[in-house]
Amino acid sequence: MNLSDGSIEGRLDIHLSPQGGDARIVSTRPLHAAQLFEGKAIGETLKLIPLLFNVCGQAQRIAAVRAIESAAGTPAGNAVEDARDRLKQIETLREHLWRVLLEWPEFYGRQQAGDTLATLIKILEAAKLAVDPRQRLCTRPGLADADTRHGVFDELTKALNEALTRTLFGSTPDKWAALDIDDLDIWVANTDTPAANLLRMVAQRGWQTLGRTRTDVLPDLDSGRLLERLDGDNADDFIATPSWDGITGETGPAARLQTHPLLGELANEFGHGLQLRLVARLLEIARLAGALRQASPDESRFSEAPGLSQLEAARGRLCHRVVLDGDRIARYRILAPTEWNFGPQGPAIAALREIHEDDAATARSQAKLLIHALDPCVGYNLEVEEDA
Repeated sequence: MNLSDGSIEGRLDIHLSPQGGDARIVSTRPLHAAQLFEGKAIGETLKLIPLLFNVCGQAQRIAAVRAIESAAGTPAGNAVEDARDRLKQIETLREHLWRVLLEWPEFYGRQQAGDTLATLIKILEAAKLAVDPRQRLCTRPGLADADTRHGVFDELTKALNEALTRTLFGSTPDKWAALDIDDLDIWVANTDTPAANLLRMVAQRGWQTLGRTRTDVLPDLDSGRLLERLDGDNADDFIATPSWDGITGETGPAARLQTHPLLGELANEFGHGLQLRLVARLLEIARLAGALRQASPDESRFSEAPGLSQLEAARGRLCHRVVLDGDRIARYRILAPTEWNFGPQGPAIAALREIHEDDAATARSQAKLLIHALDPCVGYNLEVEEDA
């Protein structure tokens, strides 16, 4: 495998048998891709990371530099870590907005909100540049200080919140995040935005409970135990099909926000299914918009063992494990959120097996919505078995 290999990202092949209540997922993701870094210098590795990972590339870069810093015993300054958190929050917002504004309209047959997305992306890209104007926060391990342009950043986050108010929520993001389940119903019925329109379609079709599963979510992973798993003889098996104390927990927005009051109400009413997962994405957009404007600390930092980095990327928990030999990489392993969510015993399989629909076209629509809600890091091919 090399960086010019067009199949570097792989895909998921998903087979659904709705009449039999069964589903299978086969992954061709190159789970050993991180081994390309072994033998390379630290600086070269940090340059290659964005070439290898197109999806959530910012989170991958942050996880990489933090793991290297941890292995080398050269931690970055607090201002640098705060700035990296801002970069990750910006990327997560971008990923969520891309889904809501470009992909959600496709599910209910409306035109993509491309102009709205372009406006928001422009603000986010400018905010990213204001945080890291010299683009060195993830290429210089052990950096002592950041040179964030705070005044510019503050103006951009204000503009972002105003744009989200106009185009997505119809109210300020913080007010939207305070809705209860009755308020949400009113908002869905009376608002014409891509977010409200999809939730309205889901409600009209009675799909709120679709893909309802147990609410096992990925817990905090003890760094010592995680290190043992990533360094052990069965490390490759663990990376391909991870589990923790016998559980393949869900990771991503619904897991991160599981204690939010609105999600609790939705869980009581409809279970941990499609509507809850869609609303969780919207809640995270609102939360991150507020966190950026208020310079709130990232709540997803983990206490790590040397050479280990964990962070919450847009799609869930991302782990990097690095062993150094001087200034070169001796060992590199990555555990990504897709392996948790789309593993053989993961929440995607459990959700898809809850589809019991005689009409293959309807089953396909339901499956695509559930896959989208759990959001794999790669593309997928979906085959739906038709009733003979």
